[in-house]
Amino acid sequence: MSMQAISLCIVLMVMFTFLIKEWFPAEITVFLAMSTLILTGILSVEEALSGFANPGVHTVAHLFILGAAVAKSGILHEIVEKLLDGSRSLSKTLFRIMLPTSVLSAFINNTPLVTILLPSLQKWAISNNIKPSKVLIPLSFAAILGGTITLIGTSTNLIVQGLIFEKGLEGFRLFDFAYFGIPIAFIGIIYLALASPRILPDRQHNIQLFQQERHLYIHCYEVKKKSPLIGKTVTEAMLRNLKQLYLIEIKRGQAVISPVSKEEILQSGDILVFSGNPDGVINEKHYLGFKNCTEETLSKLDRPGSELFEVGIPLASPLINMKIKDIHFRSKYHAVIVAIKRKGQLISSGFGNIRVLEGDTLVLLAKTGFEKTWGDSGDFYFITPSASSEKRSRREKSFMLFILLGIIVLSIFQAIPIFKLTLMASIFLIITGTINITDAIKSINWRIIILMGSSLGIGKAVGATGLASNISSLLIGFQNSLGIIGILILFYLITMVLTEILNNLATAALMFPIGFAISEALKLEPLMFAMLTAIAASCSFLTPIGYQTNMLVYGPGGYKFKDYFKAGLPLSLICMSTAIFMAWLKWL
Repeated sequence: MSMQAISLCIVLMVMFTFLIKEWFPAEITVFLAMSTLILTGILSVEEALSGFANPGVHTVAHLFILGAAVAKSGILHEIVEKLLDGSRSLSKTLFRIMLPTSVLSAFINNTPLVTILLPSLQKWAISNNIKPSKVLIPLSFAAILGGTITLIGTSTNLIVQGLIFEKGLEGFRLFDFAYFGIPIAFIGIIYLALASPRILPDRQHNIQLFQQERHLYIHCYEVKKKSPLIGKTVTEAMLRNLKQLYLIEIKRGQAVISPVSKEEILQSGDILVFSGNPDGVINEKHYLGFKNCTEETLSKLDRPGSELFEVGIPLASPLINMKIKDIHFRSKYHAVIVAIKRKGQLISSGFGNIRVLEGDTLVLLAKTGFEKTWGDSGDFYFITPSASSEKRSRREKSFMLFILLGIIVLSIFQAIPIFKLTLMASIFLIITGTINITDAIKSINWRIIILMGSSLGIGKAVGATGLASNISSLLIGFQNSLGIIGILILFYLITMVLTEILNNLATAALMFPIGFAISEALKLEPLMFAMLTAIAASCSFLTPIGYQTNMLVYGPGGYKFKDYFKAGLPLSLICMSTAIFMAWLKWL
């Protein structure tokens, strides 16, 4: 092994550690690893940055714009409402929702797709006395399965396509993946429809859970007539410095002040409503001039004009890694946080110093209409079903369907390359006003773009330094005892495990050159290993961190890591067995 290959191994090990520990966002970690390869001379600047010029990266950006336009058209809401209307059986409903979800995911980026479908499916589950935890993992898994059906179904397929082009090969056509993806998706959906009701947990919806246990999190005190805090501002009264209590609102007569300004002056008879743990102040309430509210007062706290909203933090949110107190959440959004759901735990106090993480679910108290104001912000996505979603005309929906069908038909006949086709679609959508420039730019997940470009650079280093040849030689050593099928299974398993602990894009970029080296050494079809790389890297079902859609449903479903493993391990083995069997039929 050359010194460059050894140096690359060290860089990759450090990168793996940072990714697993989540010390930095994934795209920053991979970009820094790529930068290190430039500084150490392992890659030239041109080689390292060539990934950002790859057509696959730009195709993904255009698909984000297309997905946003589809979302704005309202087509998906209409489809899911018709599918869920009148349905009562859980297994039948899962099948009815997963099948079209997988079909849509073959042509629309699955992350915005799941974001759009999640509220409607959750609303259906609650209205039919079914826990959302029974249906949200199947929604995510179906979207992932659908991504294996076409070339544009997932960014993983496109990153592999870009790597194929760099090797001078012809690459895949749009529906080359369907030979593998259709049986994988269909068998997987059957498994999920039958097994999910039995193996997934039975956990409460976050807002329902909060409302049922509200007495544990919401506390109110009345300001006595002789309280020393009368006449003082909220800041002067040190009510913003309570470690375990968070001031939500002040009820003053018939008026409700929410969010509460730090300059608000306290008055006698004010009812202060807090969320959190009262232990930090309960012993000082007499000194502060507080008294517990009566049962009659508590019963009057719920009022029209405000409601609880459940929102999730997406991958591209600008709030990620920021402390809530630095966001100035109350003044910026005119809403207060009453609970945070993270990794299955409900946090109800100490919000100020908490850093927002991808996958967090926030329960907010805000005025009616809050969703209409912030629904398109990109800071968070709404899990609470919308009662006031914008209605689009039949003409706009028909126009959007025309564009989608045009892309599919032109792709089938290979009239125009995929990159040029998505580029034309993006330009057309913007020129016709279907989506404005601001929304188009906001729709692009730049973190994914950076991750893709950086991963391609690292993949180039794996091949250029000879590391891919060294690893492939090690795997080929098992040929005598395992045979060709055994080598394929071993290669698939390694890719499958890596995608769970890293991410699908980095895994595809790392494993493609290794698969290519194996194909050259054994004189096998390189496209076979490229296909298995794309499928294994995409089919991430064992953890919530392996794929973006798994993170989207993690908080709303109240899931734990073990829930993904329990439902995902059989599905992962089903996908592996099906993919290798289809590869054997096609190429061996």
